[in-house]
Amino acid sequence: MTAPASVPPALLEFQTTLRVPRGGEPPVALFRSFDEYTNGGAPEVAEVRTGVPIRESGGWRLGVDVHVPFGEPPFPTVVYLHGGGWVMGSPSTHRRLSAELASRGLLVASVDYRRAPKHRFPGAVEDVAAALDWARAHAAEHGGDPDRLIIGGDSAGANLAAAALATGAGADVRAALLFYGIYDYHRALPILSDLLGGADAASQLYLPPEEFDALRGDPRCAPERQVIGFPPTLLSVGELDPLRGESESMAARLAVAGVPHQLHVAAGVPHAYLQLPTLPAHDEGFSVATSFLGRHGLL
Repeated sequence: MTAPASVPPALLEFQTTLRVPRGGEPPVALFRSFDEYTNGGAPEVAEVRTGVPIRESGGWRLGVDVHVPFGEPPFPTVVYLHGGGWVMGSPSTHRRLSAELASRGLLVASVDYRRAPKHRFPGAVEDVAAALDWARAHAAEHGGDPDRLIIGGDSAGANLAAAALATGAGADVRAALLFYGIYDYHRALPILSDLLGGADAASQLYLPPEEFDALRGDPRCAPERQVIGFPPTLLSVGELDPLRGESESMAARLAVAGVPHQLHVAAGVPHAYLQLPTLPAHDEGFSVATSFLGRHGLL
């Protein structure tokens, strides 16, 4: 099947509004129906090692898909957290995004973390910490350089990446690539309510309802509250993203804390633009990310 020459209208509408059209498919079905568009035509990499095991916890087999670049190791290593509102997505739904990063010389370990509502907070946060520990101990076995450890993620995955930094789990991480993330869960929830079942404690699907209010401002949910000690951080977001304010708020927090950072606003594009490969901003976004890493001595 040949990928469409332009973004499918239903997918573009959802990423521009983050709202499910009345009578339309639920988001998980929508994304599955456009998998050939979002993941087709990925750049070649040297190898993809799927389902590399890390541990079992809470009935979940935590693992990573490792995308190995061409070239001579060791490679800078990215622990990558996919988006999907904490309830959807997997390394497979983001396989092109991982390949795009790997094609630029990065070893990418895409984490299959626990997802809500079956596995609510803090399961995913704990899985990210375990994945970072795995990368420190085992990245070299796959050609990675644990001394050039990077964390990255998009949307909910960027929240999890930032939460790892805010809680100290990423103390030795050299840089962060945070794409159109959420940096205060409670603040962003009204925008995300279609993905998360609702905007109140009882209906939202990520936090345990009984802990919903107690977790306001907790750095595991609102990592922008604790940014001192963050490594150099790239924030990238689409100009038309309903969550654009999240990245702008995080950039302001990083500035106050004196953290080296860059806020990249991609002109004229919506949420998740790095999975809309026919948009010119798609390639631009990856170029911005690699240039950022290069400036900080990581590529």
